[in-house]
Amino acid sequence: MRLASGLVFAVMLLCTGAVSAEMVLNRSGGSDPSSLDPQRATGNTAVPILNELFVGLVTTDENGKLTYGLAASHTVSDDGLFWEYTLRDELKWSDGVPLTAEDFVWSLRRLMLPETASRYAQFFYSVKNGRPVNGGDMPPERFGVSAPDSKTIRFELINQDPLFAQSLNSFAAMPSPRHKIDELGTDWTKPGQFVTNGAYTLEEWVPGTRLTLKKNPNFYDAANVKIDTVNFFPTQNLNTVFNRFRAGELDVILNFPPDQMDWIKENLADELRIAPTLGVYYFLINTKKPPFDDIRVRKALALAFDKETMIDRLLNTGVVPAYSFVSPVVDDYTVANASIAHMPIADRLVEAKALMEDAGYTRDNPLTFELAYDTLEENRKIAVAMKSMWGAIGVNAELMDTEFRNLNRKARTRDYDIMRWAWFSPFNDAAGYLNLMRSNDPSNYIGFANAEFDAIMNAVGTISDTAKRNKLMHKAEQILMEDYAMIPIYHYVSRRLVKTYIGGWVGNARNAYKARYLTVNRPKG
Repeated sequence: MRLASGLVFAVMLLCTGAVSAEMVLNRSGGSDPSSLDPQRATGNTAVPILNELFVGLVTTDENGKLTYGLAASHTVSDDGLFWEYTLRDELKWSDGVPLTAEDFVWSLRRLMLPETASRYAQFFYSVKNGRPVNGGDMPPERFGVSAPDSKTIRFELINQDPLFAQSLNSFAAMPSPRHKIDELGTDWTKPGQFVTNGAYTLEEWVPGTRLTLKKNPNFYDAANVKIDTVNFFPTQNLNTVFNRFRAGELDVILNFPPDQMDWIKENLADELRIAPTLGVYYFLINTKKPPFDDIRVRKALALAFDKETMIDRLLNTGVVPAYSFVSPVVDDYTVANASIAHMPIADRLVEAKALMEDAGYTRDNPLTFELAYDTLEENRKIAVAMKSMWGAIGVNAELMDTEFRNLNRKARTRDYDIMRWAWFSPFNDAAGYLNLMRSNDPSNYIGFANAEFDAIMNAVGTISDTAKRNKLMHKAEQILMEDYAMIPIYHYVSRRLVKTYIGGWVGNARNAYKARYLTVNRPKG
């Protein structure tokens, strides 16, 4: 029998008070993750959970900065082509089985297998034979990672890769327990069978209701982990999340209704946490599908959408209107805005109508297409605003509300016209965005293909000089933005509500807020 969600919260809160020694963190989540397998997971909803369950060779500290994870040290050859990481002493999986360098070798080879179909395998194409192994042209044993001994992982690269250390921080590079996968197959991620190496293990997962993590006593830094239990409550209704926070049922929420911002600033100022982040909210355009293969149509749609007005009216949350794909908070990089960025909206509408007419579309012969978005009130409001603004140039956008899993499927199979999407770069680097748009990239869901763009980004991957890399990437981004193969809407800020009794919360661009660094000093009574 399943308890109603309100009763579940009440029981949990009573239990929290009854066992005063236990420290519990209750936080909101988005939709349920599609998987908790590090090599198979996708989507932003999986990231915060996987970061609690697993740790790679490198990780992020309490300030969101890169630091050693399971590695104690590393060396890089003078030519930048050989990297060696040395593991900490006496590492264990959560079931007590020793964790060795061979676990990393096996997991990284598994990541590169074509049948794994990981879109993050591309992060490791700079490793010797990475691309041919991922393409099925070579066996995984040819991938350039090895274990000279039980504590050493050695990587051989084909060129210098300025993002390599950051790539090792991605959840795709976290080790998976081969001994459990060999035993259980895909069932290894089920509660009661799940084996991890991070600060927490999976205790329970009731889809759509709650995902519970328990402190892992075999974690290498368990002595410094204060929170015993972390509960994720997947809720996509922002009003419900907000009300639960106000009622004390949630200690941290990752979003709230934008129209509540003024009230929050007045009444919950001490609990409001806003920080810049490496995310961009945008709409994909299926450039492989007529009429979106016509740049006139794509540019007209971009011109007609007044994102400044929409953001002012609907998103009073500090987000920044976007005319670039790369976030303006990326270190040492100047974004390349689309040329329409500074055009008055009246002039933009005139040009948009002319482009649509030139492409054969008028009010008497309107362009009709499906605009898909995942179930979230903010997404719905933005889609409605887009539909309304596009109506001014004789475009009829038919709205389709769907679950994120279906939206993800549509993106991967390119089964859409235009759809809502978002990207949070795993790297504080423009390449973390632009690499997605290379013609051969598995995450290039829009079908963008430009030989000059590809050549620039391929060259960028081998250059270590920051200024030179950023100049080239600025040029690549200009090419992308003038193709109008996507419509950037805004650059994210993280908008959180965090109870004042949560200790250790530090705003950071990576959105790295791990429970292992936090404390909960909930008032008694």
